[in-house]
Amino acid sequence: MNGYFAAALAVLVWSTYPVATRAAVTGSFSPEELVVLRFGVGALLFLPYLVVSWRKIAGATWLRGGALTVSHGAGMAALAIAGMQLAPANHAAALGPGVSPAWVALFGFLLFAQRPSGRAVAGALFCVVGVLLLAFASASEKTLSVLAGDAMFLCASALAALYVLQVRRWGIGAAQGAAIVSLYSALIVVPYYLVYGGPSLSRVAPAELAWQVMWQGVLIGCVAVIALNHAISKLGAERSSALVALVPVLTALFALLFLDEVPSAVETAAFIVISAGVSIAAACDRRSTTAAARPLEAQPRSARRVGCPVRDSAS
Repeated sequence: MNGYFAAALAVLVWSTYPVATRAAVTGSFSPEELVVLRFGVGALLFLPYLVVSWRKIAGATWLRGGALTVSHGAGMAALAIAGMQLAPANHAAALGPGVSPAWVALFGFLLFAQRPSGRAVAGALFCVVGVLLLAFASASEKTLSVLAGDAMFLCASALAALYVLQVRRWGIGAAQGAAIVSLYSALIVVPYYLVYGGPSLSRVAPAELAWQVMWQGVLIGCVAVIALNHAISKLGAERSSALVALVPVLTALFALLFLDEVPSAVETAAFIVISAGVSIAAACDRRSTTAAARPLEAQPRSARRVGCPVRDSAS
């Protein structure tokens, strides 16, 4: 598969996922049902990979999978999906993958003693400005429910940023991490739903159910992860992650076309500013790329740069 095609596929999935999910939670599905579909189907898809690779996965990785599941499993997904009941899909994209550079730079500095590069700081500041613009737009319209949804998106993106930092620190591959998180989350949410869940999914039209199985379990849970990994292997992390900057703008366009979500002038400005922040943060300078390529023992832990904070964030 061509590297640019793989990157475009990943960006397309991330851009359209909030639109498909917003349509679902304002239609026939509850957030709990979508979480079950995401991790239940995702776990089934990743199960053959885990069965074949389980001997190659270190015991420490299986144990660390618990921490990864806390930060990027059912809790994070539930926050994002529940937020889409309250706030527009374009807000979900802007405040999800859009502000991840800011969270990664902040948590990397506070929790892991990683000094962010100048570009990472500049990108994070752009993201913060975009967040403030969105908050202003929601507050000026006196829509407290939208503000609550925005807060859920920010919390979900903060958890996703912790996942990125943990995966990077422990040297766990993106596909391996996604597989373990899907399995552990499914072991939690599927039994819970079967015991305490609401109405059966049989009430949903088969076409709608198949559509959400594809979006929640197949595309966002598996295809986007694999496509990004392939793009990084072909194009490099910097060029691939720079394309993530397109996600907030493309989601706003798809939400306008399919959900009739017309952004205000302030919201449009916020999406552009956040996309600019992601692009700046992804454009790592040569010094940070060179430092990342040195042997591990040659890099002082106390002076380690964050580098490209968005390259693993969009999963």
